[in-house]
Formats: sequence, structure tokens, C-alpha cells
Amino acid sequence: MKKRTKSYLEYIAFRLAKAILRLCPYVVIRSFLIGVFRAGMWLGIRTHVARENLKMVFPDHSKQQINSIIKEVYRNMAITAAESFFCKKEKLYEQVRLEGWENLQEAQALGRGVLMASAHMGNWELAGPYIATHYPLGVIYKPLRNRFLDAYLNRDRIRHNILLIEKKTALRGILKALAEHYIVTIMVDQNARRDGIVIDFLGYPASTFTGVAKIAIKTGAPIIIAIAVRQDQGKHRFHFEKLIDPQDFSPDESGVRELTSLVTRRIEKYILAYPGQWFWVHRRWAGVEKARRG
Repeated sequence: MKKRTKSYLEYIAFRLAKAILRLCPYVVIRSFLIGVFRAGMWLGIRTHVARENLKMVFPDHSKQQINSIIKEVYRNMAITAAESFFCKKEKLYEQVRLEGWENLQEAQALGRGVLMASAHMGNWELAGPYIATHYPLGVIYKPLRNRFLDAYLNRDRIRHNILLIEKKTALRGILKALAEHYIVTIMVDQNARRDGIVIDFLGYPASTFTGVAKIAIKTGAPIIIAIAVRQDQGKHRFHFEKLIDPQDFSPDESGVRELTSLVTRRIEKYILAYPGQWFWVHRRWAGVEKARRG
């Protein structure tokens, strides 16, 4: 079967499944998706990756504690999918609580644009549209393998006033957006492989993207750490840390490393505080020799 045909059939199957589920009450959809993701967990879909990562970062945790976190990770992914595809954004916005919103306002008021460093936590897909209701927002994204599904998802993002900047050619788009006083969101918690520098992440060496630090130092755009955390009863809390002024860092390799490390440390504390809400199924430390932390 040709790749295009296969992608189109996958897309049709997705749209059909979504249309059928829409006939059900949201509470049924949510429970169904939790069951689907839980089945995926029991079938071992990326579960071994999550378990390996968690045992490394939390060596003193029991097997029961590790399994409990893994269950929460898959549950969070299921609820995020339910909210993303079956809830009106405006209804979800009513459940959002803000912490440090004044920090984002302060950064935007500087008039240099803002680089927002974030991580795959809570419902990270909700934070972008919410911010875009208040400020011009750009998001760095990597196209999906299935171009039909990719176009479908991107139409929804554009409908919520999000400027999409493709990762492959992101630099020019980021610089243009910052010059137009956009807030540009970049997810910085994934494995940069050959494109990053090796610094400690959660106690172990990991290849980490330096783009946020390099662009901030080059343009003077302040950095804001923004993290979405899921709370009980369908509520969400968006945390916005005090701005980091790149003018405090030297414009050389040591300055880039220092700033990248600072951004990483600020994100780490949320992962450690809410481990069940981070994307542990990603091979974050792959390709780097992992020495035990002392």
C-alpha cells in the first residue's frame, strides 16, 4: 500500500472514530479514552521506556510507586486527548487558574517579544490557545508523519489564532515573530540528540536544545518558563515563572550553556513535583552515556 493511501485511510479512520464518539456524552468519551490508553499501557506500548526512565530518576521508589506514576502518565494523556478533541476550548478556559500571569505581562511589556520555554506536562495543548486569546502567539511544531492528520490539527490551531512555525526552518520564523512582538513557545524537554549540548537533566547527562538560549541572547527577548499542571475536578493551573533576562548572560558558548542549564533546572522542579504529568514515554536520555548521579 502506498504511503499516501495508508495515511489517508488512517485519517479517515480517525475522523470516523471521532464522529462516532461525539454521539456520546463527554463523561463516556473520557472514560472510554482512559480505558483505551490503559489498554495500551498493559499491552506495553512505550511502557518499558517510561519504567526505565522512572527507575533511573527515582531509584529509591518501589515497583508499586513506579507503576502508580506510569498509570497516571497514561491517564493524563487520555484526558488530554479527550479535552483536545471533544471539549470546546472556551469551556476549558473557565477551569484555568493562573499563577504568575503578571510575569508574562511584564515580559511582553518590554517590547522585545518573548521566548516561552515549556514542557510536555498536564494539558500543554490547552495552554497555547489560552494565551493566544490575550497575546499574539507562535508555536514551534514538527509535522506529523501523516500529512492529512497534520493539516487537520493545524487548522484547529490556526483557528485559535496560533502562528505555526515549522521546526525544520524555525529560526527565520522565530526572529520575524519576535520582531513583531509575538510570544514564541518552544518545548525544551525532549532529546536534542546531535543538535544539542549535553547537560544534566533530572540528575543525568542529556542532549538538550540550546535554541532558546541562543536566540534570547541574540535578540534580547526575555525567557518565560511556562508549565501546565492538571488539577482535580477538571481544573488546570498554568504557571508562569519570573522572566529570565538574557542580557545577564555572556554571548558566548559558556553563556549559552549557563542559560540553557538555568531553563532546564526551572523546568525540572515541576517534573519532580508532578511526575505523573510528564511525558516519560520519550527516550529523553538516549544517545548519551548515563552516569549515576552522586
